[in-house]
Amino acid sequence: MRNSQLPFRLTPVIKVLLIANFIVFVVQHTSDQYMNGNFIGIFGLIPSRVVFDFFVWQPITYMFLHGDVSHLVLNMLMLLFIGSELEALWGPKKFLTYYFVCGVSAGVVYLLMQVFISGGLGVPMVGASGGIFGLLTAYGILFSERQLLFMMLFPLKAKQFVWLLAGIEFMTLAFSRSGGLSSVAHLTGMGAGFLYLWGRTWYLAKMRLGRGVGHGPSWLKKAKPLKSKNKKKRKSHLSLVVDNDLDSFDQSEDSDSGPKTWH
Repeated sequence: MRNSQLPFRLTPVIKVLLIANFIVFVVQHTSDQYMNGNFIGIFGLIPSRVVFDFFVWQPITYMFLHGDVSHLVLNMLMLLFIGSELEALWGPKKFLTYYFVCGVSAGVVYLLMQVFISGGLGVPMVGASGGIFGLLTAYGILFSERQLLFMMLFPLKAKQFVWLLAGIEFMTLAFSRSGGLSSVAHLTGMGAGFLYLWGRTWYLAKMRLGRGVGHGPSWLKKAKPLKSKNKKKRKSHLSLVVDNDLDSFDQSEDSDSGPKTWH
């Protein structure tokens, strides 16, 4: 009989992020619509406020604001389904660090684009999409063979899903005036996530080569060296292997039981 357990669990950081985003959404729209507040002006990412009024917190706080219910729900669903598994693999601290690196990087690039290229200093940006797209990049690398549903209909491998999203955002950037800057933020989140993972992987490989796996960063402690069929040491090849067989997740017959390798 097939296990009916859901394919995710509500991990600690994901739970806090979901609650925080929903609370902020209620406060934001209640304040701005019914109390003549200016919540977006204070906590959304508005380039003029950052540059001239020194609202330096906005590249962080904008991630907790959303434009409407559909915007919020879509981002939170992606955060729940993708983020819970990544947090279980990395741990709360490293997951949160990665999430904010991607989201803040997207905000900073949006800010620079508006200041030096577009000139839309008063145009606000809100939403967690920069961090979400960074999580999708990590998921596509670490769980590349898992299946995701594109548009809730078409099954694709995680790596194909990520490439498709990147292609759509690039096309939007190239041919859409209205959605161009938001696509820049999305692509920046993906790029920042890739560079962050690549840098950590390089560091781990360096530690393996110099002092052994035990001295690598703790967030990649699940990484294992490849086992060669012969017993000779292979010095010319270093690989990052991530163990996807997490004890905290249901290993159904459709799940990918083999390790994932990033060369």
